[in-house]
Amino acid sequence: MQHLMPVLTLTRGLILLTLAWSYMLYSFFSLPLDLFLVTLVVLAFFISLPWMAPFPKVMSSVLLIFGNLIFFLNNGNGAYWVEAILDNVALVSLFITVPLLSYPLKNGGYIEYMDYFVVNFLNKDIKRVAFVTALTCIVSSFLNMGSIRVMYDLFAVRFRYLNRIFVRSLVQGFSLAAFWSPYFAGVAIILHLVGVSFVSFFPYGLVSVLLCYVLSTAINFHYLSREKTTNTDPLVAVSIDDEHQEMQVKKVEHKRGIELIIAFLGLFLALFLMEKWFHYNVLLLISILAISYSIVWSLAINKIKEFAFSLKDYFTEVAPNVHTESIMIISATFFSQMVLLTSFPEYLSALFFSISKLSLILTVMTIILTCVLSSFFIHQVLPISIFATTLSPDVIGLKPELYVLTLVISWGITPLLSPVSAANLLASSLFKTRALEIGRWNSVYTVSIILVSSLSIYLMNIFF
Repeated sequence: MQHLMPVLTLTRGLILLTLAWSYMLYSFFSLPLDLFLVTLVVLAFFISLPWMAPFPKVMSSVLLIFGNLIFFLNNGNGAYWVEAILDNVALVSLFITVPLLSYPLKNGGYIEYMDYFVVNFLNKDIKRVAFVTALTCIVSSFLNMGSIRVMYDLFAVRFRYLNRIFVRSLVQGFSLAAFWSPYFAGVAIILHLVGVSFVSFFPYGLVSVLLCYVLSTAINFHYLSREKTTNTDPLVAVSIDDEHQEMQVKKVEHKRGIELIIAFLGLFLALFLMEKWFHYNVLLLISILAISYSIVWSLAINKIKEFAFSLKDYFTEVAPNVHTESIMIISATFFSQMVLLTSFPEYLSALFFSISKLSLILTVMTIILTCVLSSFFIHQVLPISIFATTLSPDVIGLKPELYVLTLVISWGITPLLSPVSAANLLASSLFKTRALEIGRWNSVYTVSIILVSSLSIYLMNIFF
């Protein structure tokens, strides 16, 4: 069986790639591929399930079984079942294509530039911590989970005496990306499920990121000040020995930084324009943009050969290994679509309508807390997709964009606390600590986010 592993891995990647590309063709050209796509989804499920970790494997299976059970008990029709499957295949396209953006980022020398920038220009502890948080937020917008590993490899030596604050800055930066970037799964999924354009959501998401970034910096500054006062840990700045620091002091080519800013702004501007010009699902627009932009970016920086060589890694390592998130998301959103056939949406709407009569802030906090607490036991996509598909923002008196923001914040908070979130598990593995311990280190920041976000959403709902 062991000798078949490479073949099965490549087969899994080929099926997922075929599914993604076929769905894009199906959507853009209205081709009659319904049966073919459903067959590919079934194949992808069965070839992916044996290689998934126990938790997502069990959860995906249970959601599909109970989703189909609800469907049959409520006498659903076949067309609805097919639509429930196909409506979320765009998510597979998202997972397959967005990693392509990581290659020009890595090939262009931008990561190394950031390291030199830190050594040469940031000589204060809080500046370094704030910079790492901001940089992780930006890089996560391209790399998603991969950003945590990249940032760890890049800056671990700089923070070797203060792992606690380093892991907090990494996880908090990763969380910030989940509050606004459409290239981040949570934002794209929620925009898709609620039916809100990224253009209309963007200003609210940006405000949220800025507020939470200020919170992160303030709390980490307080932590550093306390460490300095009590002398319990050496300062970050002096954790680099003089010899190592001299080796790192090199002339910084700011051209790399300017290129990165232009590329980052161009990526979001391109999505704005595509949403304005083309009336397609935002997930499909992001997928097309990820493919085309990674090629154009590589050409612009004269790294197209390196990009071509990187495709070997993409086809053998990346594409076959998006199976877990693809199957999890399809299973959860399929289940939430089947829940619509029951009377549950009516009960949920009545409950939150009653809460909204008491206080809109309380309503927002209840939604966030429900999603966050649920994520300790199940994947966050399940409660969030149920809220997105069964509860209308009109019922609770929220603008659709702010309802999206409420759910996006719920998604983004999960890596800070949940011991079963992928980001938390990866960070705990890198830093040789427990996932629950990382959640404890982020508890004050998380509570602050919930309070400040609930208040800001309430105020934006009134004044904007």
